[in-house]
Amino acid sequence: MSELNPQQETALATFKANLHLPHGGFYALIVELSKKYQLPFQTVRSVVMKAQRGIENSIRTGPDTLSKIDISQAHWRNVIDQALHDLAKENTQVMDDLANNPSYQKALSAMSQIDSEAMREEVLEWLMQAYEKEVLKPLLAMLRTSPLYWKLMLAEELNQMNESCRSQFHEYPQHVEAAAHLFDLDKKVRSMTF
Repeated sequence: MSELNPQQETALATFKANLHLPHGGFYALIVELSKKYQLPFQTVRSVVMKAQRGIENSIRTGPDTLSKIDISQAHWRNVIDQALHDLAKENTQVMDDLANNPSYQKALSAMSQIDSEAMREEVLEWLMQAYEKEVLKPLLAMLRTSPLYWKLMLAEELNQMNESCRSQFHEYPQHVEAAAHLFDLDKKVRSMTF
């Protein structure tokens, strides 16, 4: 790596100082952006780090063309927001994903044909598989070791995702809607008599 001249050192130090984030720092920022853009924690983390490295590289390679705005936290956040906005365009609706989930489709078509305990267990398993794939795992990926992550771990089973539990995840309305729908189906299957 090349030596930095005084102008580059000053710009880099200013940029690093501008990145100071109180109250949880980078971690809190990443969790908040994951929620805002409905993207996994690791995806958001990669974008945050890439934006930082990009600005640092600009300081190293072209400090004469940089302004105070270019090394501000606001500019860095804008770079991050633009990249995440572009990634979020590829997001799909959770209920649409659920409707296309093969396990969910099997469960729906089999619900009217339940005539034994074995069949009930099979339908419950399909509902659980749909819950894991479309609700639980995506939420876990967004929450990544936050306090809510650990609360979600307490609802690993679909029948534990009751209204009280779901209310903790109100900032993730699509996932709550899908969880409520699956919970209701699970409850309906469990109450069936044959």
